Amino acid sequence: MAMEAPSIERALRLRARRAVDNLDMLREMRALARLRSQAELARGLRITQPSVSSALKTAEKIPDVLPGFSGASPYEIAQRYRAGLLTEAEVIDELARWEYKSVEFTDGPLDWNAGAVTEGTWEEVARALSDGLLEPEVYDAIIDRQGELGQ
Repeated sequence: MAMEAPSIERALRLRARRAVDNLDMLREMRALARLRSQAELARGLRITQPSVSSALKTAEKIPDVLPGFSGASPYEIAQRYRAGLLTEAEVIDELARWEYKSVEFTDGPLDWNAGAVTEGTWEEVARALSDGLLEPEVYDAIIDRQGELGQ
């Protein structure tokens, strides 16, 4: 098989793929841990039991994928798109339908958004755009689709 020529686009795709593969692996390990002992997992995965324990501690913090969506957050959905796991139409649909949380603002003069949690907010979509996970045209299409859905 011929290797693709090096490109920034390919590197972005591979980086996003590595991130979502890691999330999927941690979720899979968490599910397996409900059925098998850590020792069995270590043997089956050909890693040490302390490595399994460490991975499971990390996996506890990973939210589940929401029903009807491809990820647990808008950012993860954008990562899956950049990784080539979602089509443009799918990412637009999912990110337009997402029920975004409101951003919490503080009332201090300079700290209006300091430390605000952005998980599940539109800020994740904006960050995905600035991180190169979404193209500007896709970002605009998500906004247009939200308007069509009355959101």
